[in-house]
Amino acid sequence: MMDRRSFLRGCAYVSAGVAAGVQPALAADADIEITAPATGTEISPHLYGQFIEHLGGVIYDGIWVGRNSKIKNIDGIRARFVDDMKRIGVPNYRWPGGCFADGYHWRDGIGDPAKRPRTYNYWQASAPKGVDVTETNQFGIHEFMHLCRLCGAEPYLAANMNSGSPQEFHDWVSYCNAPASTVSLANERAQNGDKDPFGVQYWGVGNESWGCGGDMTPTEYATLYRRYVTQFPAYAPKPFLVAVGPRGHSKDLDLGWTTGFFDTMQGGHRSRVDGLSVHYYTDLRNTPEKVATFDAPGWYDVIREGMRTETVIERHWEAIGKYDPEHHTKLVVDEWGVWYRPGEEIAPAYLLSQPLTLRDALHTAVTFDVFNRHADKIAMANVAQTINCIHSLFLAQGDNFVRTPVYYVFEMYRGHMQSQVAQMNIHCDELQVPSRSGTATMPGLSGSASVKGRSLTVTLTNPSLESAVAAHIRLTSGSIVEGRGSVLTHADMTAGNTFHRPDEVKPAPFPVTIRGDRAEVSLPQRAVVSLDLRFT
Repeated sequence: MMDRRSFLRGCAYVSAGVAAGVQPALAADADIEITAPATGTEISPHLYGQFIEHLGGVIYDGIWVGRNSKIKNIDGIRARFVDDMKRIGVPNYRWPGGCFADGYHWRDGIGDPAKRPRTYNYWQASAPKGVDVTETNQFGIHEFMHLCRLCGAEPYLAANMNSGSPQEFHDWVSYCNAPASTVSLANERAQNGDKDPFGVQYWGVGNESWGCGGDMTPTEYATLYRRYVTQFPAYAPKPFLVAVGPRGHSKDLDLGWTTGFFDTMQGGHRSRVDGLSVHYYTDLRNTPEKVATFDAPGWYDVIREGMRTETVIERHWEAIGKYDPEHHTKLVVDEWGVWYRPGEEIAPAYLLSQPLTLRDALHTAVTFDVFNRHADKIAMANVAQTINCIHSLFLAQGDNFVRTPVYYVFEMYRGHMQSQVAQMNIHCDELQVPSRSGTATMPGLSGSASVKGRSLTVTLTNPSLESAVAAHIRLTSGSIVEGRGSVLTHADMTAGNTFHRPDEVKPAPFPVTIRGDRAEVSLPQRAVVSLDLRFT
């Protein structure tokens, strides 16, 4: 897999080659060498996961429009949302939060919808004056599982550790997973419409326990974690338990949380930790950066900060390895995305909604390239959040529904799912770019590659606002014989999709030339390209 060190070595190599007099007619701005493995790490579909929380317009009016809505729906769930999520092969949904999870009591969301209580929502404190975000509990565990079944997605549930208890958590597990006619909770589930178990495998043991999930130290959290998992009900499937991990976008990467947690878990404690949650936002809330209007420094700073995900993954993986040298515990990047300062929401009640642009699509692509290259370390990742919030795939308001440019990156990267990681070495010059802090350097291309049978999926991002990149792609063993592609770009770097212009930014066919045993492409500036190449 390409890492930053091999990238820099590659840039030096190409610069020397150009200086030595490579013929202009045959020269390329980038030479990409790919090694297709016979066996290797599979890119889990779960790296392309989703996160939905009871926050602003995510659930209500985003996903849930109600059973009596005039908007086309499937038992209350927006039908267009289901169709579009199936189109990208959505692998999972993380629910019910987020910060909302640590104030959520699952029993409030079961039984007759007309009798469900109205309860306080954590996000009320962040709502504008006069906006009421009281939770109606019309969307509970049965509605969530119905969404998962409609889309073919796995559920990933987050436990309430802040205002809940181990018993409440264990009861929820039993309610979800106990076989019919065993414990009373299974009978209650059947009475509420689902005789068969839900089969929930992924369980988050709390959320952001260093912040809204309890304001704990890593030692306090580790002690509580053990109480929550020690008598975890032993129903199928075998659980994948995710512990709260660091706030990776902190200046120090929050390595102290990871080491503090695993330090406390030593000393003969046997509680299993299958995954460690990592949250990494390109966090611009305390900057003047806007979502929809920006200049070149803003363009490059956002994409460069997205690339820092790689450092966060590598450093925390290294920290875990000191306690878990066999690396049983994998990373779960279950909140990621670009988070801008407030002020550009689509409506006051739609807290944290953002009108995303082409810039955010390129940020998504370079993030996925990092995930793909480190697929051996990451069990799951969940974009924050799917609709009407932060780094969304969709914006929805009443009858209006639109895909953001981010959605199309998920679609373009789908070919990587369940393929094997292929080692990619990109040889090209770095970019010298403007930055809010002066000038900076960044990779001239981002990319990742994977193999399934005799098919090679290659994704490449050219972040330059000025220059196209001519690239030659070759295999270390084998010949590329056929290729096709798609490209996502726009003449305006601030372009986005709106309710009135829903198709402003969308993929287009992309030409691939096969010459000898290689593929040749010209990557436009500010573009994401996906290639499907056949080889022998």
